[in-house]
Amino acid sequence: MHRYLTKGIFSILILSTIMLYSQDNRETISYSAFGITPNTVPLSLYRKLKNSPDANTTLQLIEKIAQIHTLAGNTDSITYYGELLKSETLKENVADKQLYLSKANNIIGWGKLKNGLFDGAMKHFLEGISNSSITEMHMMHYKHQLGLGVVYLEQKEYDTALPIFESCVTESLDIETVILAKKFLGDIYLDQQDTEKATSYYLDVLKNIPTDVPNKINMEVQINLGIIELFHDRTIKAMEYFVPVKEKAQENHFYDLYIDAVYQIGRVYFKLEQYDAAEIILNTAYINAVQWNRLELQRKVIQMLKNLYASRKKYKNAYALMTQYVDITQQINTKQNKKIVKELEVKYQTLEKEKEILSLKEEQIIKESELQRQRTIKKAFLIGFLVVLLPIIGLLVLYFQKLKTQVALNKSQEEVNTQKVYGLMKDQELNLIKATMDGQDKERQRLARELHDSVGGNLASIKLQLSNTDKTDQQQINIIKQVDETYNQVRDFSHNLIPKKFQKNPITPLVKEYINNVTNGSDQQISFHPYPENEVDQISPALTEELFKIIQELLTNCLKHAKAQNIDIYLNHHNDSLQLLFEDDGVGFETSKAVEGIGFKNIKARLKSLSGEMFVDSALNRGTVISIDIPMQETTIKE
Repeated sequence: MHRYLTKGIFSILILSTIMLYSQDNRETISYSAFGITPNTVPLSLYRKLKNSPDANTTLQLIEKIAQIHTLAGNTDSITYYGELLKSETLKENVADKQLYLSKANNIIGWGKLKNGLFDGAMKHFLEGISNSSITEMHMMHYKHQLGLGVVYLEQKEYDTALPIFESCVTESLDIETVILAKKFLGDIYLDQQDTEKATSYYLDVLKNIPTDVPNKINMEVQINLGIIELFHDRTIKAMEYFVPVKEKAQENHFYDLYIDAVYQIGRVYFKLEQYDAAEIILNTAYINAVQWNRLELQRKVIQMLKNLYASRKKYKNAYALMTQYVDITQQINTKQNKKIVKELEVKYQTLEKEKEILSLKEEQIIKESELQRQRTIKKAFLIGFLVVLLPIIGLLVLYFQKLKTQVALNKSQEEVNTQKVYGLMKDQELNLIKATMDGQDKERQRLARELHDSVGGNLASIKLQLSNTDKTDQQQINIIKQVDETYNQVRDFSHNLIPKKFQKNPITPLVKEYINNVTNGSDQQISFHPYPENEVDQISPALTEELFKIIQELLTNCLKHAKAQNIDIYLNHHNDSLQLLFEDDGVGFETSKAVEGIGFKNIKARLKSLSGEMFVDSALNRGTVISIDIPMQETTIKE
């Protein structure tokens, strides 16, 4: 129960001091990496918990300790004391058992949310909603709704998150829940780069936040206002938000907020191209994110450091960070329990739809009653006139509406059919071009083998027989010369059938030329990073051709399906192996449900002949990372 009691007073290691030049003065800012997780809970609380006289006191003390860890952002401690509160509640016979179980689910949900374990967080918030009715536990019900909305926000499902936050604002009676819901509405618009709406929500929060609400919310809003300033390249204004928050967060032991502020300051230095300072600050943020077990924040910092190293052309470091990024992603995926969460989510959505249907039925009954009353009044005055005229008007109106609807439907159907035909023609055209090229390559190779092996072999045999005869005259010499010339012509022709671009050109310029052709007239950003370039270009023509076609297939799939704006390709020769890393920021897909298409089958067939391996990491709305490793053999290196 008291595993954090033995850690004692935390030690602080000052990693660096960086000079920041502002317009009016010069400030010195220090950044701290903590050797161990600081213990912000008074020792007296642990002693009281150890000597607790009854079950109710025990549960109250556990909840209080969990709240302190929540403010400090100690994710492991939050989850631990949430689980402890749940287990102690189930074990003891207390009057408010359902209330404590609801609080435990809320605490665990926020702990997992800060760790980036969104499925686990969703599971506990959905359990809390189902076990906390609005009539009996109004406040806890909307606290769980708020947490569920944040899960959808983090997963970029904005259309689902928006109505949840709006209902918290209009229906919750807890002022802190209302304030947080407004703050998260601002976060949605900030993610969508609508900075005007986001700023409006943030200023409303700062204006109306009560003095009894923890000032941590105020600091979180200050960080987001700084992010907006940074988005508009107002770096000095951004630092005026980030630096004070960093200092206040450390003073108040809000360590998760401190890490976020340090990360944002690192982004400022990166934007200013002060790469040395940015590297030190971001590494400080990464050390603390690891210490606090903030998995999602670790991924964000690694992504920023990868971009930093790529900007400095340190592609080997960038590739190593991407490998680490994949490992952290696998850790997060391993800790998720998607099946249980999906079942709970479906139940929750079903209940919400049932509520919506009941509400619509009530509105419909009211409207029908009102319409009936109005019809009765009108009948009293107009019954004689309407008896004759109403059927005719009704038929005309119905006919006109039906005609109008049919015209709109025909037009819409025509547009849909046109788009479908265009899409099918485009796909057919691509498939036809690709099939034609593949067929031409195979036919060239077949003709080259036939000419070289069959015709060339026969000519060589004839030449050998003529040369071995005892008598030679001038006519035989001329025949031998003609056979020799014919043999050389056949050999040259067979070699010319094999594509010259893979024989004469290394892989790097071929890929760069192909990327330039793809990006012409397109708004996608595609970057290619070979490292070290001279070693990568030493691979054999056969491997060059296979690798080029693999990259070509990956790009084709990405451009057709991913809807990505940025695509990064890393090609690294290291430790007798060739490593290809393909990353995009597109819509992604669920790897467990994905159906393997022809493109991936072709890639796997090529990798099988090269003894290569492929790993795919993707999730909805999170892009895709594909890692390929090909062992280098003597036949795959140029002599």
